[in-house]
Amino acid sequence: MRNVRKTAVVGMGIMGPDIALGFAMGGCGVMAYARRPESLDDAGKRVASNMDQLVRENLVREEEADAIAGRITYTSDLEEALGRADYVTEAVSENIEVKRDIFKQCGEICDGDVVVASNTSSISINEIAANMKHPERAIVTHWFIPAHLMPVIEVVPGSRTSGAAVQATRDLLTGIGKRPAVCRENPAFVHNFIQAAMSRAALVLVEEGICEPEDVDAIVQNGFALRLASIGPVRMVDYAGLDTALALMKYVYGKTGNPCFKPPELLMEKVEKGELGMKSGKGFYPYAPGEADRIRKVADETVIRIKKALRIK
Repeated sequence: MRNVRKTAVVGMGIMGPDIALGFAMGGCGVMAYARRPESLDDAGKRVASNMDQLVRENLVREEEADAIAGRITYTSDLEEALGRADYVTEAVSENIEVKRDIFKQCGEICDGDVVVASNTSSISINEIAANMKHPERAIVTHWFIPAHLMPVIEVVPGSRTSGAAVQATRDLLTGIGKRPAVCRENPAFVHNFIQAAMSRAALVLVEEGICEPEDVDAIVQNGFALRLASIGPVRMVDYAGLDTALALMKYVYGKTGNPCFKPPELLMEKVEKGELGMKSGKGFYPYAPGEADRIRKVADETVIRIKKALRIK
C-alpha cells in the first residue's frame, strides 16, 4: 500500500466534515467532496466552527488553526477528489445503493493500491464493495460522532480485504492520532451492537414503568458511565468478579427468561476454573502482583476528574 499524504472524504453530510477535520488535524491533506456546492459551503462553516471551539478549549493553538483548516480542499468534482487521493473514506448516507455506486467509481478512478474505506455504522463491506474493482482494498472504518474528537475508530475488514489494506488503515489512523480497533464482521460491529443492547434495555425499563426516562439517564450518567472512561465493560467484569457477574446473570435470567441475560458459556467456564478476575489474579485479563490495585486507583482518579470537570458533587 502507498504512503498516505492526501486523503479524500466523499460526502459532506453529518460526519464528513468532522472526518475531514480529523485527517487534517493529523497532518493529512484532504479532498472534501460533495455533489452540491451548498453542502461544501456548510462543511466549510462546520469546520471553521469546530476549529474555533478547539482553540477556545486550548486543544489547538491559535497559530495552528489556519494551517489545519488550510489542509482541506473542497470540491464537487469526484474525479479530482479520487484521482488525487492516496486513501479514500466514504461518508455518504447509510444507503447501500449509494455506497455501492461510490465504491464502483472508486474502483474505476483510484489507482489499484488506494484503500477505500466506508464509514458505515452497520453494513457489511462485502455488500458495499460487491461491484468494485480490487475489492481486496475495501474496508470499514467506523468513526464515532464527533469524529474529529473521538479517539477510537472501528476497523472492519471483509472476507476479501487484504492484510495489507488492514495494516495500511491501522498505520494511517494511528499516524493521525486515532486508536484503531480491528474487529470481525458482525451486525452493527461492536460499538453499535453494545449501544443497541443498552438502548433497548433502557427503553424497556421506561416502557414497563420501572423508571422514568430522566431517572434511567441519571443512573447511567452518574453510575457506570463514569467508570467506563477508564474501565471497559469486559475489564469491569474482572473488577467486580466473574463469580459475581455470573450470579447476577443467573438471577436475572431466572426471573425474566430473557435470553439477553443468559450467562455466556465462556463466563461459566472461567468461573469453574477459578479465574474470577482481579481478586484471583486472572479473569479475562491477567493481573501481575499489584496491578489490580493500580487499575482500581486509576479508575477512582478518573471518576474524580470527570466529576470535577462536570461539576458533579
